[in-house]
Amino acid sequence: MTLLELIRKIINPLELQLLNKHLNQLKEKEKLKIKNIHKKKIEKLSNGDIKLDTIDPKKVVYNISSRILTDDEESILSKGLQFCIETKIKDSIEFKTDIELMAFNLLKQLHKPGATSLNISLAECIHNAANLCLKMNKNKRIININKNELIGLKNLMKDKSIVIMKADKGASCVIMDKVVYKLKVTELLSTGGSFVKMPEKDEKGKSNTIDNIVKKMENSLNYKLNELKKNKKLSQDDYDFIKCTGSRCSVLFCNPKVHKKDTPLRPIISTTNSYNYKLAKYLTTLVENARSKPKSYVKDSFSFAKIMQQQKPKKDDIMISLDVESLFSNIPVREAIEIAIKTIMDKKKADNNYTKLAAKDLRCLFELAVTKTPFRFYEQLYMQIDGVSMGSPLAPALADLFMTHVEEKLEQYEHKNKIKMYLRYVDDTFIIFNGKETDVKILTKFVNDIHPKLKFTCENEKNFELPFLDVKVLKQRNKYETTIYRKETNTGQLLHWQSCQAKKYKISLIKTLIYRALNICSSKSLLN
Repeated sequence: MTLLELIRKIINPLELQLLNKHLNQLKEKEKLKIKNIHKKKIEKLSNGDIKLDTIDPKKVVYNISSRILTDDEESILSKGLQFCIETKIKDSIEFKTDIELMAFNLLKQLHKPGATSLNISLAECIHNAANLCLKMNKNKRIININKNELIGLKNLMKDKSIVIMKADKGASCVIMDKVVYKLKVTELLSTGGSFVKMPEKDEKGKSNTIDNIVKKMENSLNYKLNELKKNKKLSQDDYDFIKCTGSRCSVLFCNPKVHKKDTPLRPIISTTNSYNYKLAKYLTTLVENARSKPKSYVKDSFSFAKIMQQQKPKKDDIMISLDVESLFSNIPVREAIEIAIKTIMDKKKADNNYTKLAAKDLRCLFELAVTKTPFRFYEQLYMQIDGVSMGSPLAPALADLFMTHVEEKLEQYEHKNKIKMYLRYVDDTFIIFNGKETDVKILTKFVNDIHPKLKFTCENEKNFELPFLDVKVLKQRNKYETTIYRKETNTGQLLHWQSCQAKKYKISLIKTLIYRALNICSSKSLLN
């Protein structure tokens, strides 16, 4: 018998009501006390500069639909698309099944081949914990959102005329009319030459349904894998890893660029669990292990900040950054594949045991992985015939490899001696150029003439400052300083504290931000 049940038997309902009221008052008093203590601590640490304000929904929710959002709908969306709502266990049998599955997975992790069941005390502990969860679930209340917010969320879910998406930059969400969204995506897919709409029937007169296409692509890949295994060019382990069964069709979705005029879309093709997903992962490993890092390679923001802090500016030095417009969809995929094959074959020449695959085998596998990839947008089937899709594990590797090939052409630039520093992170390039602004324009024209599919945009330093990645570089008289850079699209929102997720993740986020500030800011004054 619990303490509450015992009290209910001793006192009458009126006294119980008064007792509950008194306990709630004590609870609220204690909460206020703790909140004030935390507020004083933060004010002391920040010298009173930090305010614990809630995020303005207008900054994190972009409503470009015809629907007028209520305050409660705005409030629930402003918590972020990663916000996790507390839920009740609806199916006790399913819950118990999940617990049993977890226990079975625990058994596999114990590395005891002869064991058929868990230790009795451990099994009893899991059983008791499961029963306690079910017991608590009966009277559980959802406390991390209010009733009106929950109603608002349900109303948004019922509205089939809108689409709710994550914005391309920042942690904001976008609401768009579904009709407008579909028109924008259809227009995007019909321009540029990277995508084509699949016909209703194939060359044999068979209907191009989603199931038929997936089955056809699975058979093509598995046939090639069986051939390679039979010829002892592919190991059993690699064959088992790549072979596909029960795969799904890749799906296209888009992230709106709310920071740009007319809100253009960034296409992303989710290839997870598709027929060529494991093949793409296999080829990515093969490429990455075969290549050495280019001279321009910069690992991350921390490495970049450290490099810049060691540099000293000279007279006429100009900081500039180059960016490639829509790199992934504009990569000439055939050229990128040939560069990747050459990289792997060069590695094979140095180490004959690196792979047993010949160049023609690799070409066939790369084509199966990234060319003529079918995907669906709602129920309509399309095929990507050029470029690599954001969402494929192979995309970053091919993009970086192709950009390395492109930057080798800079050796032909007649004023290459004026490039004092050249660092690149995928499609973002940071350059310290010794010259005048007219020289920078000549350099920009040269890189734009390297390849017809690539278009570079150039940004010069302003007031001796230039952002790169999430670092702002400040040019002083005899040194470069670095500090945190926040884009205009930054909302300051990462993970809502009241989200139903493990507390350790929320604490880790705070630690990550502190680590980032300490390692990027080059002086105490910039840190403060």
